[in-house]
Amino acid sequence: METVGVWSGGEALVRRLEAALGAEFQFLWGTHPADFARGLCAGLIIAPDATALAGAGVVRPRLALLPGDNVALARKVQAASAVSYGLGRQNTLTLSSLDGGSVSVCLQRELVTLAGATVERQEWVLPFDRATQTPEEFLCLCGALLALGRGLG
Repeated sequence: METVGVWSGGEALVRRLEAALGAEFQFLWGTHPADFARGLCAGLIIAPDATALAGAGVVRPRLALLPGDNVALARKVQAASAVSYGLGRQNTLTLSSLDGGSVSVCLQRELVTLAGATVERQEWVLPFDRATQTPEEFLCLCGALLALGRGLG
């Protein structure tokens, strides 16, 4: 069973991932890069609320999912493969539309999962509740599920 680090200011994301994928992965939650520095994490999910970015260079996962609007973080994380998420057009995973109670999540280029499978470019229309999470938090969860081999549809 592979260990996946979840770098976040709170435990909500790791609890959602444990509920969806806890039988397949061991999740390690932390609030600082030092929590993941021992090299135990094959994957690292960096939430939009992650702080203490200065030490990010000590983390060396095979796959990192990171907020695309943080260029400094992207330069520091030493991952074999990185997947960005965010509202900008340059991100691997973004929203192509946000309408009422649904969003269109767009994978703009192929993604290689932690297990080595390829997810082709595509789009999903998914329910979205602005009252419970931000678009960035939603994209982070979607990206984590895709990177860990779970589909969105």
